[in-house]
Amino acid sequence: MADIAAWMKTFVAAADAGNFSLAAERLGTSQSTVSKQIALLERHLRARLFLRTTRSLTLTDEGAAFYDTASEALAAIDSAEASIGLQGKVRGRIRVTAPLTLAEARVVAMIGDFLALHREVAIDLVLSDHAVNLAAEGIDLAIRVGHLGDTRTNARVIGRADRVAVAAPGYLENAGTPQRPADLTDHNCIVYTLLASGPRWTFGDGSVVSVAGNLRADSPHALRSAALAGMGVAVNARWLFERELAAGTLVELFADTPPVTMPINLVLPSGRHIAARIHALAGFLKDAFARDALIRIDEPDTP
Repeated sequence: MADIAAWMKTFVAAADAGNFSLAAERLGTSQSTVSKQIALLERHLRARLFLRTTRSLTLTDEGAAFYDTASEALAAIDSAEASIGLQGKVRGRIRVTAPLTLAEARVVAMIGDFLALHREVAIDLVLSDHAVNLAAEGIDLAIRVGHLGDTRTNARVIGRADRVAVAAPGYLENAGTPQRPADLTDHNCIVYTLLASGPRWTFGDGSVVSVAGNLRADSPHALRSAALAGMGVAVNARWLFERELAAGTLVELFADTPPVTMPINLVLPSGRHIAARIHALAGFLKDAFARDALIRIDEPDTP
């Protein structure tokens, strides 16, 4: 029975990864072991689970049906272990994705605290400022900042990111200091292209300003570097500029009417029973964000 559970785990990993090589990497084993365990499972079930080519791995009809059952069974095993006193010893590997700058500023430290409590857990971090496909990348839990376009995801808001408008002292000396958000139409603004609203910035006084500038970037790091170089005004999460604001190398603008906050979402794969270890991490992160001084919890949603 234990062998079958191991084979099922390998099968689910291979289905999520789309090939044996990536599944082996995620499981911390060899490609030959993955291939052997899939073959043993197929022999046991007397059914072909995958259609294999040199470049792709596709579930058969039988494999697709078995995938749902196997996922549920593996999650049930985790839940059963937790129900008899293993809550403090949740175990297994969790793949987590988060924006790079949020991970650097907050998530890595939070995960470090979680791993200190749960020493039988291993976490793979997939960091990207672009939305990662959860199924294709085998992601168990995602943290995403911003308004989610896909309402089918299993998501909940766990906080709101405090945002700030900043510029370098040198830029303000040359271009003047804007006194209100509407003044930004006369300034060079550095646009973060991954923000859904693009060059339309919304502020706490209700104003919506269409900004323009000679630099657009899809990286918060580039945004910060450009602001530090005196290239214009930037808007992003306060955690991106914490050190620079404290050092005075960047100056906060519109402190009384800052840019509106953005939701921080915790996203789980839809249509799948969630394993106990993933529930444990999700709850831990929710509580950790709630304690963070730069995360707002009770603010209503802003379009």
